[in-house]
Amino acid sequence: MQRTDQWPGPADVAYFEEAQAGAWGDMLRGFLRFASVPVRGRLLDVGTGPGLLPRLALAGGAAIAVGVDDSLPMLRRAQELAAEELEAPGVVGSVPDNCVPAVPAWLCADGGRLPFAAGAFDAVTATNLLFLLPDPAVGFAELARVARRGGIVAVLNPTDVMSQAAAERFADQRGLDGFARFSFVNYGRLAEAHHRLSTAAWMALAQRAGLHHVRSETRAGGLVAFVRGVAGGGIGE
Repeated sequence: MQRTDQWPGPADVAYFEEAQAGAWGDMLRGFLRFASVPVRGRLLDVGTGPGLLPRLALAGGAAIAVGVDDSLPMLRRAQELAAEELEAPGVVGSVPDNCVPAVPAWLCADGGRLPFAAGAFDAVTATNLLFLLPDPAVGFAELARVARRGGIVAVLNPTDVMSQAAAERFADQRGLDGFARFSFVNYGRLAEAHHRLSTAAWMALAQRAGLHHVRSETRAGGLVAFVRGVAGGGIGE
């Protein structure tokens, strides 16, 4: 069995941290506004990486922000960054059902099999996770499972027109250089090797997962899709 602390290595953690500190951080800020996490709500961010989105959510008024990733090195760095920005590190480990942390909590787990009860969160987000999974529909259903009835599920993924060539054209049009250009072109290369769906197809998967009032927006010249919907299952109102 593969150990979760073997990948990513230090260089990979640094790569994602730099991405979140730069242009990709701006993308995540726009995505969080699109997601509309309820004030004083409970947020779960799946595939959190170095944990920018949970930190942003807490700064924006969320009561609880839990970041899940399958990499312990990523979560350790997320904890360190939270300590620097929020002056408190949060915890890496198990999160009880009644946990009400004042800082982010970080949990190492498989995003396709989340260790939470149905309806445990007011909002569930996943950025650049579903397109990497063997079956995005299964992953979408799992995100929806842990959102309460009436809660928000929001995802970000590349569209069907994203590719290395398309990313290069966009970078040229926007004058991107250095790491910003390299990371975006690498994103296009990664998208080519995984699931690239049209915005309409991502919305259809949301509906298949039981979400309603599904809506979408695109970014980066149509290369990136934001999709959100309202959960119809779970517990509570």
